[in-house]
Amino acid sequence: MRGPRPPGPRLPDPPRATEAVGRPVDGRVAGGEAEARSTHPRSAHQHRVRRLRAALHARREVVRADARRNRLYRAAVGAVGTVVVVVGLALVPLPGPGWLVVFMGLAVLGSEFSSAQRVKHFGERQLHRWVRWISDRSLATRAALGAGTAFAVAAVAWGYLAWQGLPAWTPEVVTAQLQWVPGLERG
Repeated sequence: MRGPRPPGPRLPDPPRATEAVGRPVDGRVAGGEAEARSTHPRSAHQHRVRRLRAALHARREVVRADARRNRLYRAAVGAVGTVVVVVGLALVPLPGPGWLVVFMGLAVLGSEFSSAQRVKHFGERQLHRWVRWISDRSLATRAALGAGTAFAVAAVAWGYLAWQGLPAWTPEVVTAQLQWVPGLERG
């Protein structure tokens, strides 16, 4: 179940690696027909982005043609994407962009692995459902959910610091304030 498409014209797909951007291919200019039909003129930035995407796609096709280089490339993409996803998952309970980093890692993995792309799309759908659900609730309910989440994060942080103690690298100003919290001692 998808929502309505955003308003505005749909941009044409970038040229394939076999097409040269701005050069005649089979008697026509690649991307020119779609651009001529478009009601909105493209900016110089959009042209640069299209050329960059076409160049990167062509380079990827060269790597894909060599089986050994393709395996190495896929292994490198898998390793980088996995590290980004794991870092993002570690950041989820902390204030900050944890889920954004997870989705970025899934996008990296999804560039080579269709299963990661499916997981990313599933996560995006669930995120949109959650946002829609939250926006339909009253302000009191949203405030209670926010307070409950903040309490849960604080409880986990307190539990960890009570178990491990305050780190030795903690600045004295922070240590002095945190020692007032019951159960926390310098580690």
